[in-house]
Amino acid sequence: MPAKRKNISETHHNRRHVSPVGFGIVTYRRGGRLGPRRQMDYQLVVIHRGALTLTIDGREHVVVAGQGILLQPQGEEMFRFSTEEETTHSWCQIPREMIPEEMKLPTDRIAHPADCDSWLLGYMKDGWKIPGDVATQAGRQMIAASVLTAMWAFCREGREAFPAARPWPESLHKVRRFMETRLADPLALDDLARASGVSVGHLIKLTNEHWAMTPMERLWQERVESGARLLRETGLGIGEIAYRTGFCNPFHFSRRFRQRYGLHPRAWRQSMWGIPQPSAAVSTGG
Repeated sequence: MPAKRKNISETHHNRRHVSPVGFGIVTYRRGGRLGPRRQMDYQLVVIHRGALTLTIDGREHVVVAGQGILLQPQGEEMFRFSTEEETTHSWCQIPREMIPEEMKLPTDRIAHPADCDSWLLGYMKDGWKIPGDVATQAGRQMIAASVLTAMWAFCREGREAFPAARPWPESLHKVRRFMETRLADPLALDDLARASGVSVGHLIKLTNEHWAMTPMERLWQERVESGARLLRETGLGIGEIAYRTGFCNPFHFSRRFRQRYGLHPRAWRQSMWGIPQPSAAVSTGG
């Protein structure tokens, strides 16, 4: 994913100019941008840190840490990265003609941000290290198989084949339902453990294994995501939304929201509602 060097802190990839198939990982500095560009291949983009606001054919999508988005050829794209922190994302891509006819990617998963499980996050982060000489046909085929593995895992087709994609234990379903119904309450770790039916230590082990985060980190994620839904779907004020989702004040809500989505809640709501934002200078990648 080429871009002007001033945007980038670090990048790695296993592609060469002879082949568009492969993996890469890149860290963009705060406020970095890429585009506009025309997408040439199928590409899976996964955010490991920071956040991405991605405009595809005029429609905006917000992709946050732990999520990915699958892109298809011919889309007109503009990438805008978090202004609050550096953003690290990995990607893998493959030309349409290298995808076997019987393995067409599900179109209902195209351009829809979705959570990635811990297996896929690790696979994508280290994908550029997968051995294979893309200058040879055998090497390209091996890398292509690795790329398709990642894309099919993301699309949740045949996920039973991937160890980390096994179903959550019932205790995690219990604690998530508890979080969803008690977001406004001042919950502590002991409350979450009681709701899950397991000890604090075991709950921490389960959430790290299946969610790649602690129980309290998941609680704050649920609160921020609930706040985002209220911003998008209602006309409630930011203070009321903060209160309903368990934040001590609007400033606390705004700080955590910006950490996850890269924008102030008001600006993010305006973008979701299609309200034009003030123009700003754009630096584009090649």
